[in-house]
Amino acid sequence: MEDFINNQLHPAETCLICSDPFSAEHQPVTLPCHHIFGHECIKRWLRTGRGNNSACPQCRHVVCKKQNPKPAFDAPTIWKALCEEPPERLHTFMSKIWAGLQALWQRKPDGKFTVTDLLDQGIILALIQTASPNSPAQIRDADPFLDCYNLIAASWDSLGRPDRATGLAIPLVRLARLMSSASTTIPKWLTTVPRLNRLFWKANACLGLNDANVTWAAIVTAAQTPANSEHFPLLHLYTMLISQSISHNAQPSQMPTRRHEIMNMVVERCCKKIGGEAWDGRPTNEFKDVLVVVYEELRRYQLDKKKPSLRGHDGEESVVSGVWALAWWSVRKA
Repeated sequence: MEDFINNQLHPAETCLICSDPFSAEHQPVTLPCHHIFGHECIKRWLRTGRGNNSACPQCRHVVCKKQNPKPAFDAPTIWKALCEEPPERLHTFMSKIWAGLQALWQRKPDGKFTVTDLLDQGIILALIQTASPNSPAQIRDADPFLDCYNLIAASWDSLGRPDRATGLAIPLVRLARLMSSASTTIPKWLTTVPRLNRLFWKANACLGLNDANVTWAAIVTAAQTPANSEHFPLLHLYTMLISQSISHNAQPSQMPTRRHEIMNMVVERCCKKIGGEAWDGRPTNEFKDVLVVVYEELRRYQLDKKKPSLRGHDGEESVVSGVWALAWWSVRKA
C-alpha cells in the first residue's frame, strides 16, 4: 500500500488536451470519468471540438448529450421540414412565387416558361425572401427555406445551371407549373387568399418528391375513391379549378344538348385549359364521361342554385367527394 501511495499516485500537472501545466490561470477540472483537463480547454473541446465532442477526449465516455442536432442536409429531410412549416410561412412563400409568375407572364404571354425561368424568377427569389436572414443564428440554422435555397442553388450551380429540375428543385418547379397553369383559370385576387395557397401546397405535396409533373392518372385514381386516396388534395384542387372556370369564364348562351357537343365543351374547358400540356398522360374516356356529370352538377350548383364557387375552404371536401361519387355512380349505372 505504501509503495502504491508513494510511487504510483501522481498529482495531475498538465492538461491532457494542450499539455500545458496547470496554474492559477489554467485551472484543472475533473470530468465524471475522473480525467482531468484545463477548464478552458475542455470547454472549448465540448463546444467546438470535432467528431464525438460530447465525450471525454481521453476515454470517450459521454459526458453530455448533444441537444437539437441539425437535421440531415438532404432533399427528403428538407422537403419534409418544408411541408411541416406553419401555413402562414407557406402562404408567404407562395405569394412570392405568384409575384414571380406574374412577372414571367408579362415577359412571356404564351406561358411557356422554362425550368430556368421558374427557378431564377420565381422559386429561388421566393426562398430568399421567405427565409430569415436577419434572425438569430439558431433560427437561421433551423430554417428549411434557407436550407432549401442553399441545396438548390449549390446543386444547380454545380451542374452548370441546366434547364431541368433535379433533387429538391423537382417538387418546387412542379408547384410553380401547377400554379402557372391555374393562373388563367382563377382570378388574381384569389391567389392572395391563404386557404387557396394551402390547397395548392397540399395538392403538390401529395405527389412524390421525384414526380416531375402532375399526372392525369393520379387525378383519375383519386376521383374513383376520393375518401381513401392519398391524392385527394389534388382532386380537390382540380375540382376547385373547374368550379372557378364555371364562375369566371363566359358560359354559352345556350348549353349544347348533343352528347358529343357537351363532351367537346367539357374536355376543352376542363382538360385542355386546366392542365393542358403541363400535366402528364391523358384522362380516360370513362373519366371524361364522369367529368361531364361533374361539370353539369357544379354548374347547376353555382348558376341555378346561386351557390358560391369552390375556393379551397375547409369543409369543401364533402362537396368534392359527393359530386365525384354521384358522377361515377351515374355513369356506371347508365
